[in-house]
Amino acid sequence: MLPLGSQPIRERAQDGISMCGRRSSSGRDRIDQIIKVTEMALEGFGIPKHSSEFSNRLYDDRLKIELLIVRQYLDVSFRELYTMLPSLRVWNGRCPDHSTLVKFSAKVGTMVLDRVLRSIAMMLCRTDMTVAVDSTGFSCSNASRHFVKRLKEMNKNNKITYAGSYVRGFSKTSLAVDTDTKMILACDCMDSNHSDVKRMSYIVDDLVDGGFKIKYIVADKGYDAEYVHVDIRERLNVKAFVPIRKWEQARIETSKVRTTGFNRGLMKFFFDKDVYDQRCQMETVNSMIKRKMGDTVYGKTELSRHKEILLRCIAYNIRRFMDAGIPF
Repeated sequence: MLPLGSQPIRERAQDGISMCGRRSSSGRDRIDQIIKVTEMALEGFGIPKHSSEFSNRLYDDRLKIELLIVRQYLDVSFRELYTMLPSLRVWNGRCPDHSTLVKFSAKVGTMVLDRVLRSIAMMLCRTDMTVAVDSTGFSCSNASRHFVKRLKEMNKNNKITYAGSYVRGFSKTSLAVDTDTKMILACDCMDSNHSDVKRMSYIVDDLVDGGFKIKYIVADKGYDAEYVHVDIRERLNVKAFVPIRKWEQARIETSKVRTTGFNRGLMKFFFDKDVYDQRCQMETVNSMIKRKMGDTVYGKTELSRHKEILLRCIAYNIRRFMDAGIPF
């Protein structure tokens, strides 16, 4: 007998409704495609089959990474995924238990997931890309707004004592996206309401490691800083279009408004609005991820939430690759 609530998810998976839309007739075929794309991305990585000498040798690490990606693609829990596996695909008549995937998700490194993300993006991205950079937030709690509101009122009135961190906040995520293919090229996560500009160097690190052929980088006023322009120009050798904060006043009174920094001063005269307008594709990507795969992460620690967001971005890239209709 199936656990309560798992039967509708299994039916949607078999019918291909929740994951496939109109592009695929079978959810099982769709999952098989995810496995194939992930295997292509993992090929040549040198990932050992079994990272622990105490492993029972039933399932290798590549298979576990593939199943973690499938879980994010379906937006289900570990137990629900274990219930659905027999109906989607069978590996030698056996399926990994949910506890196996939970333990492996805590052990897999973020560097491996970053490489998988960039590898899948390279399958579809071309040269002379325009890359948009922006940040978004993923909720760390499913608590309703009503519960949070009443909890704050009780704390204020001293009727009940709860720690301020009883309800988790959110994980702020910075993404770099190709505006043409809408593929995610880099992802950086942190559990704090930090300034966007402070995490730009980590995005540049990932873009340098990925070896992407970039022509322009566009970002909003939150990334307006001279060292951002210098970092992008010196390490990526590309142009960055970031509007300065006092934009309207600077454009009207260019002779009176003083702008610190050489590159920031150039934005007043050589800003290409047509290129910058492609930044709106970044908001489209943020919306697609949250609508298709959820806007809540369930990890208990900052590192586990970082891995969960990385896996979600990988699943999103695979969805974009399959929707492009490229044979593989």
